[in-house]
Amino acid sequence: MAIGQTNVSMDDILYEKAGNPSKTPPLLNRKNISLYGLSVNGIADYQDATTSVGVDLTGSPDQTAPYGMGEFRGYVSAIPTVSNVSNATSAEFVDFIFYSGGNGVGIIQWQIVQESSASGSNYVSKFYLERTSSSYTGQVDNTVMSVGTLYPLQTTTFTTSNWPDSYYIDINTSLSATGFGQEQFSELAGSGEDFTSGSNWDSAVKTLLAPGYNGNSTPSTAFKAEARTDGECASYTAIWTSTLNFYYKKSGYPDLLAATKTVYTEINMSYSGICP
Repeated sequence: MAIGQTNVSMDDILYEKAGNPSKTPPLLNRKNISLYGLSVNGIADYQDATTSVGVDLTGSPDQTAPYGMGEFRGYVSAIPTVSNVSNATSAEFVDFIFYSGGNGVGIIQWQIVQESSASGSNYVSKFYLERTSSSYTGQVDNTVMSVGTLYPLQTTTFTTSNWPDSYYIDINTSLSATGFGQEQFSELAGSGEDFTSGSNWDSAVKTLLAPGYNGNSTPSTAFKAEARTDGECASYTAIWTSTLNFYYKKSGYPDLLAATKTVYTEINMSYSGICP
């Protein structure tokens, strides 16, 4: 909620920067609020009343001196959105590999796609999930996925004046395996869309292309992920749990975490015969 245009107080600014404009619960453990700190990142905004240690809150107008209360008229601590809608919360991909003769390989690839579009006078950024092969099954929430279809995960709408400068996908993946395979998880260059992420795209900042970029009404970028296990004469299951955080960036604001999604990737390796 934006700070008003009149009667701006130090408390109003502090609570807005703390992401708590309603002041519920109250921020009691504070003293010595600094207008300089509120105005500039990297400078303590206030001191902890118990320890006297300085606390610096992210985000500010970053104005040059002199620093004044008037800088904060209309200030908001997050990139303003028209709406931010969750379309799905999680997904799962599963494959079964039957092999013999010693060595076997299981691979699942899937993609995240970011697409920009216009809706009336606003701009929309949407993240999708794509199943890229028929060799494994896929499901988003309770919906069975078809190959090559884009399934929406999160839809965020902005006014054109509040359209972010860029975005990034923070991905964190953990592994659970029941056997003795060799597992790896990789971020690869996406394919099949207008633009590709390039490899190793975890937290790589990308320009948020506006609708109509280079004459394209819906520019899109693909981010590919690959889970792989190499087995040798063994039956086992490997499950990767990927937590995906979708962030937007805009000058003058802290990064906006639009959504967190979870993707499970499961490969079941089944060995038969005598190990050579």
